[in-house]
Amino acid sequence: MARVVLTGGAGFVGSHLCDALLARGDEVVAIDNFCTGRKANVAHLDGHDGFR
Repeated sequence: MARVVLTGGAGFVGSHLCDALLARGDEVVAIDNFCTGRKANVAHLDGHDGFR
């Protein structure tokens, strides 16, 4: 299990990468300024123990 800091986590690619990393047991800290990313892309991860 690793701790991963992911920039652009709310974008299309970033949100799918968050899903994949969490599925393999990693802890994910996603950072995004929401310029092109959308909160809806990661809304399903709210409350996940490994997601911040």
